[in-house]
Amino acid sequence: MGSGKSTLGERLAERLGWVFFDLDRMLESAQERTVRDLIERDGERRFRALELETLRAHAASQPRHAVTAAGGGIVEVAEACRLLASLGTVVWLRADPQVCVERLGASSQTRPLLDAGNDWRRRYARRAPLYERAAQHVVDTHPAALESSLEQLVRLVQAYCQ
Repeated sequence: MGSGKSTLGERLAERLGWVFFDLDRMLESAQERTVRDLIERDGERRFRALELETLRAHAASQPRHAVTAAGGGIVEVAEACRLLASLGTVVWLRADPQVCVERLGASSQTRPLLDAGNDWRRRYARRAPLYERAAQHVVDTHPAALESSLEQLVRLVQAYCQ
């Protein structure tokens, strides 16, 4: 949350002439409910199961020339990490947790797992080694400017595709 996955993912796909997939949006479309509603009404465990189901279907479709943005908690499921790797190179868009919270600001109304307190920090600390393990590359999106991060991603994809 707040690292730039959706913004950078969309810009990267546009720049490359590829298709952009956002797993949260795909899940919301399939369930006809928001992520917030799914988590609040059904719980995080059920949301994670639906998220994995969405990723399975996406991976099975074998998208080519695509950028896929996955939710931050997806790395907590080993199968999800394997599925992400099957799609291509995995990049961790890393930013300081406090910066992520600040970037999201008003978005906390739509992000039920976001808070400015210690729960978010603990969640990030627990996930950081998982992100590191799952990713082939890391792009620091803070303090880098959006355009700088985008250029780094373009270079990574171009090197990967050669």
